[in-house]
Amino acid sequence: MSETSAGAPDDVNAPLPDQRWTVQWADGPVPDHRRLRSLGGHTGPVRSAATAIVDGRPVVVSGSRDNTVRVWDLATGEELHDPVTGRADPVSSMTAEVLSVATAQADGRPVALTLHGDGSVLVRDLATGRAAGEFVRLVESTVLDGRRVLLTLGADGTLGAWDLLTGGRVGAFPSAAGLAVLEGRRVVLTIDDIDVDRTVRVWDLGTGEQLARSLTVERTVTLDGRVLAATAVGPGEAGEERRLWDLATGEPAVTPSAAAALSDGTEVPGVSTVTVVHGRVVAVGSDAEEPRFLGPLALARQNGALVRHRARETALLDGRTVALTAGAAGDGTLRIWDLTEDGPRVNGMRVMRSIGASETVPVFPPGPEQAADLWRRVSGRGSGNGHGNGPVGGGSGSRGDRTALTVEQDGTVIVRDRATGKPVGPPLTGHTGKVQDVATTVLDGRPVAVTAGADHTVRTWDLTHVHGDGPPRAGHTGTVCAITTAVLDGSPVAVTAGADRAVRVWDLATGQQVTAPVTELEGEVTAMVTTVVDGRLLVVTAGSGDALHLLDPVGGGQPHEPVTTPHGRVLALATATLADRPVLVTAGADRTVGVWDPATRRAVCEPLTGHASRVTAVATAELEGRPVAVTGSWDKTVRVWDLGTGRQIGEPLTGHSDWVTSVATVLVDGRPAAVSRSRDKTVCLWDLAAMRQIGGARTGHADPNGPMAVIGGADGGAGGAGRPAVAVGHGQTVRCWDLVTGNEAGNEYVLPLAVGALGAAPGGRLVVGFGPEVALLRPVAG
Repeated sequence: MSETSAGAPDDVNAPLPDQRWTVQWADGPVPDHRRLRSLGGHTGPVRSAATAIVDGRPVVVSGSRDNTVRVWDLATGEELHDPVTGRADPVSSMTAEVLSVATAQADGRPVALTLHGDGSVLVRDLATGRAAGEFVRLVESTVLDGRRVLLTLGADGTLGAWDLLTGGRVGAFPSAAGLAVLEGRRVVLTIDDIDVDRTVRVWDLGTGEQLARSLTVERTVTLDGRVLAATAVGPGEAGEERRLWDLATGEPAVTPSAAAALSDGTEVPGVSTVTVVHGRVVAVGSDAEEPRFLGPLALARQNGALVRHRARETALLDGRTVALTAGAAGDGTLRIWDLTEDGPRVNGMRVMRSIGASETVPVFPPGPEQAADLWRRVSGRGSGNGHGNGPVGGGSGSRGDRTALTVEQDGTVIVRDRATGKPVGPPLTGHTGKVQDVATTVLDGRPVAVTAGADHTVRTWDLTHVHGDGPPRAGHTGTVCAITTAVLDGSPVAVTAGADRAVRVWDLATGQQVTAPVTELEGEVTAMVTTVVDGRLLVVTAGSGDALHLLDPVGGGQPHEPVTTPHGRVLALATATLADRPVLVTAGADRTVGVWDPATRRAVCEPLTGHASRVTAVATAELEGRPVAVTGSWDKTVRVWDLGTGRQIGEPLTGHSDWVTSVATVLVDGRPAAVSRSRDKTVCLWDLAAMRQIGGARTGHADPNGPMAVIGGADGGAGGAGRPAVAVGHGQTVRCWDLVTGNEAGNEYVLPLAVGALGAAPGGRLVVGFGPEVALLRPVAG
């Protein structure tokens, strides 16, 4: 195995008039776009295509980042039908991204299967262009009022109840959040997401009767060890002005006076609604989170939640692996499709046959050997990110028409002979698992990148040459989840945290671990920073709980007990310097921001309050000589805080229409600025001195949780000399925006595999982890 690459030709991606991105080097596959003819019509990059035979004509089905699916006649180059999209989000009205397409023969009819960003797999008849249904996930097979029924969950959250004997739908419950048994009857919990008040309802699953709707909680307090919620008395009811409910038992709270209890209790934030059936609370709802059943109802069914990733996309029927398809809108039928792996193929397409079922042949969850990814079964390929035994590009030179690059299931890339299918030469490998995180530093005067992989290894890459810098650093026994760099005794080191609950420190010059690993962390590390306290390097980590762990990699182990925060869960972590002392800044699920002294393990000031929902992101900067924190929240705002006074600076920065998922700070024309990214699929730039937005929102990325990096600056950036840019990864692409002009900086660069990590490198370059591979992108003049 060699981590050396000859790079890629400069015409890998189409040039733009001003400048564009190209590969300086890569350790794995680089797209080689070859074409015989151009099928024009998409307004965004085409990320997936499949072929079929329709009425004797060869056609191609394409899915694009413009969120449309198109069907083309290969002989004429014309479209056969109007372009189609996935379902629209009821709140934003935006259509779901198209991740991948495949074709199949379903009961003798050619169909297109499209995988979308909301998790839906839609079916469309290629002959007519009409919708033919969507795949749904099996929740369970049960008996309801004497009928054997299947309960399914659609990508839009609709819980469907289907008669297994007839295939007819007997109930549909949009936005389902939980199942339970109440007084001997199966009930389902739903939430009206499009309502401002997020109304929660409980329905009888068999009769479809609504049993209750939510009541607004006016206040929640703790009193004598109990959590009490106050609701207004309903119309026509007698009693005090408010009614109190004990949220541990669901029963009405017995107190001498509701007013006195609310006055004496300590207020608890978060609970927004309760749902009352026959005089007791059966479910609670909280701010911006899914409602849940209460007490015994919740414990009876996996905490009462319909968690989508726990639902099963395939099932077993009479020993066969099957999938379920709900008919197109208004059809009201469920079909069961045979997905047997060794089934026949027609014109290269999988043959899917619908099969009948009876009440004597129930449908069961599959075992591990049958529970392969649905997309792999129906399309013969990997997931929508491009993995799995599929060609990703051609060769070069005279051998290009005889070879193909294939991405294997183990993450390696192999050059195969098209005729024989046999490998030509050894695999092209770097990491053998997904690149989880990337960081950059300087080693012996050379800029290097350090990558963390799901293959349990850490690798170092020389950014000035076309090779990896030595063998992988092995030691973790689980996925390496997070990585950061620091300087220890004058030498650059990498600090890594793994799913094995260990933190390790690596000397980047020797590749050896500096000290014994710190093990037995509480859960997986989700945020990690380094700081120096009294000359000692400290590693600070946060996980799935409310604690900060301060680790001394040189002195050995954890020097203090964990710092317990009031956050409930620490969601983000940053460092700053306050009065010449290092401080930690935390963002939490309790809507507050904390400032901590790592030397004393105590809070520097009272929690910073103002956000109306979870604080999900934090970064620090210096503003007019003062250290400040910049935070983003589910309340859709960005806020700036003076860390010296503990006060908010100015009004909240508004402009996003959905949750803020990440923030970063940068200098733009010498002025401090912040970059924020949101679930509304926009990136915004904020002038921190003027407390205003710079330019309009940058649009064009579809994954608000993908990686983001700010590149460029004093040494020149992608947007021009001295100008910074922000890079975001979404799916298999990287896009950059010039933070001065607001224009897109270069071309959207498309990679063969999903982009998992981004890191800024000197010279305005960008380190990209895509699948198990690493590449260095550089801006070049067009």
